[in-house]
Amino acid sequence: MRAERGSTRGSFLITLAVVVAVIAGYVAWTVLRPDPYALSERVVRESRREMATEVREFQRDLDRLVRDKGADLDKRIEQQVAKAGADVDALVEDARDRLAELEVDLRTERNRMERINARADEARDMIKDYTRKAKEKLAAGAP
Repeated sequence: MRAERGSTRGSFLITLAVVVAVIAGYVAWTVLRPDPYALSERVVRESRREMATEVREFQRDLDRLVRDKGADLDKRIEQQVAKAGADVDALVEDARDRLAELEVDLRTERNRMERINARADEARDMIKDYTRKAKEKLAAGAP
């Protein structure tokens, strides 16, 4: 009978420890989990940073093309422009998907997407600008 009582006491303590651990984990999760609004702001900042990186990479690739000057240069430049535009569009879609997963007000989500789209438009304009300058540089260097 004593062995039975000790076994019951041990399983009770284990059960109690598991319940306390679950409650402590839940409390820690509710206190420490990131705020959806802060996460949505982080999505905006990250997407802006990624777009800036994409524009810099495009500029480097375009400069490399202009220096190398090979056959079908206009075609290769247009391919780079199309690729950079598609990359910017993919970044916008990725940010839209990430924002949709967060539980924020519709107004906040719309505001964040407007900021992302504004940055995407700036990136597209910069890509057009770099392309125009590269073509002018090529035309000026042509015999």
